[in-house]
Amino acid sequence: MDLSLFIGIVAGFVAILFGFILEEGHVIEILKPSPALIVIGGTIGTIIGSFSFKDIWQALKSLGRCLTAKPLQDASTIIKKIASLSETYKREGARGLEEAVSKAEFQSDEDLMLKAGIILIQEGKSTEEIQYILESDIRAFTLQRQIEISVFEAAGGFSPTMGIIGTVMALVVVLANFGGDTSGLMGSVATAFIATLYGIALANLVYLPMANRLKSTLKRQRIHKEMIVDGVCMISTGEMPRNVQNKLALYYQAFPDGSKSYKAGVEN
Repeated sequence: MDLSLFIGIVAGFVAILFGFILEEGHVIEILKPSPALIVIGGTIGTIIGSFSFKDIWQALKSLGRCLTAKPLQDASTIIKKIASLSETYKREGARGLEEAVSKAEFQSDEDLMLKAGIILIQEGKSTEEIQYILESDIRAFTLQRQIEISVFEAAGGFSPTMGIIGTVMALVVVLANFGGDTSGLMGSVATAFIATLYGIALANLVYLPMANRLKSTLKRQRIHKEMIVDGVCMISTGEMPRNVQNKLALYYQAFPDGSKSYKAGVEN
């Protein structure tokens, strides 16, 4: 399980609280239930009004998968699989491909697009048709993930606004009681701005980091899928396994610490 998101959120809140304490503030002063209710409840309401329950549920599931899923296959593993299938296709034809993708190493969810491409080759589709179908798959996948990301982005946008609403409401109450005890009045004004603090903090420490995590995961998944599309198209055209490896080596640049593998792949 990837804990970096939770660590980042906790670290952000701790830094803010510690800074508040250094300014001689008391934590109890900002732990108010009414601002939290306005900001969190208002944000939830706007999200429900903006998206269907199914979209919201899918967004939460997608975030859960993102945090608990195993790391994606590295580029070298995918390239080796595609090169192996290319060699099998050159040697045994479409029948050999069917047997190859039935092996245990091709049974993960990440291999579904590769298996779909192999099926298209077996069906005798042209390279152009294969490319169109698989790229359509990527577009559909991307659109669904973008809807899920937009749920958290919307929460990050609505949360500060709910904070401002909470602050205005509190100031209305303060002004309605203007003329009373001065010290109590100043304390009420200070409390009024807690809602704004909650709204901005939740947006920038929780909702937007969640959206960014889903974005980065989507980018990585797209790179994997695009690599597979190129690989399947090369298999269908009968490219030599060595050529397949060399051409797909260009994708190493899109991965952390991939410069050495990229250089080695190009030089080979």
